[in-house]
Amino acid sequence: MKDSTKKDRFFQKEKETMERDQKKSDMDNRFVKIFRHAYENSKAYRDIFTSHGIDISDIQSTDDIEKLPILRMTDLIERQKRDAPFGGFETIDLTELRRIYINPGLIWQPGERDYQDTTWAEALCGVGFKKGDRIINTFNYHMWPLAFMLDESLQRIGATVIPTGAGNTLMQVKIMQDLKVNGFIGTPSFLMTLIQRAEGMGMDLKKELCLETALVGAEMFPESLRSRIEDKLEMTVRQAYGTVFLGCIGYECLHMTGLHVPYDIIVEIVDPQTGKRVAPGTIGEVVATNFNPSYPMIRMGTGDLSVYAAESSCPCGRTGPMLKRIFGRIDQATKVKGTFVHPWQTDEIISRYPEVFKYQVIVTREDHKDTMTFLIEFREETRRADIIRGRIERDIKELLTIKSVVQIVPRGTIPDLHKKIEDKRTWE
Repeated sequence: MKDSTKKDRFFQKEKETMERDQKKSDMDNRFVKIFRHAYENSKAYRDIFTSHGIDISDIQSTDDIEKLPILRMTDLIERQKRDAPFGGFETIDLTELRRIYINPGLIWQPGERDYQDTTWAEALCGVGFKKGDRIINTFNYHMWPLAFMLDESLQRIGATVIPTGAGNTLMQVKIMQDLKVNGFIGTPSFLMTLIQRAEGMGMDLKKELCLETALVGAEMFPESLRSRIEDKLEMTVRQAYGTVFLGCIGYECLHMTGLHVPYDIIVEIVDPQTGKRVAPGTIGEVVATNFNPSYPMIRMGTGDLSVYAAESSCPCGRTGPMLKRIFGRIDQATKVKGTFVHPWQTDEIISRYPEVFKYQVIVTREDHKDTMTFLIEFREETRRADIIRGRIERDIKELLTIKSVVQIVPRGTIPDLHKKIEDKRTWE
């Protein structure tokens, strides 16, 4: 039986509703502590900070945060290549690790033995999950970190997890029905896929499924899709935004006034060229600093564009800042089916095939599902075209972990000075 009562829930209510002056003081102390910890225990950070002329005494509060350079994913990747596996950003002995996660493109990430991040747990409570809920986690458990992080966080709030990952839609519908699952975690498009599968099985969704609450993320979430899902299941669907390296950066509560920034993270909106904070109401890049004592990320640029919400208060009582929404990217990287696809990754795939003269990736969306197509121009005609096409599709699946169609086009089809990744999706 569905629980029709909805109320504001908190993971750490005292901290989430803390007075702003008190929170500023608390954040100042925590930021200086993590900065000094990184400076003293991380080879990478010590090298970065000293090369920018930053002494450990130069940082006394969050007011000094703009003195620090922005950390880019490309910086992390390059340092991992030189100093495997973690690029020197780790601050603990590697024998203390519980897991080593593998992100797409073979980007390594340490998983500390005692998972301490609270941002996802706060988001889970904020969207309405509670102790005793049975929640199906459809994020991929194979190598990737996010599913495990959410699994750990669900344990923290006292929920029961059904770790399914993606795929096997028929089985997943039966699992939800038989176990009376009342919570969903995954991408909004996969939730819609499960709904369509259940309808195809002739199920009465509102009577035979017990879903009450969903936390969705990892892809854009248009309001039209939210309305379709909520109408079909009479459930609450809220979104969260974050990255595996930083944690949750923002989440919706029941009131949908914006994306609440969790207590356990610092989020700035900056000019991506200067690294300076933009004026209130101005769109800029999301840059975040977490407090992970094992693998701290200090001023990490996400490449995502957002703006702080004009209204800083919410009926739920949380007093932290809110992001309005995510407007897009500052670079050519884009997220497809919940996975970031970068030009350097597509270059790596195509570089294996000297027969290819030029390529372009086209991303579109149909019926709330992402599709990715690689357009390929050959240097000259070849009888091996179909073989090469099949091998490229295989390599795409293996490296990027998502499927793509490879379409061979005549020479001259792809314009000069083209974007390597052309995102043609539209969002309401």
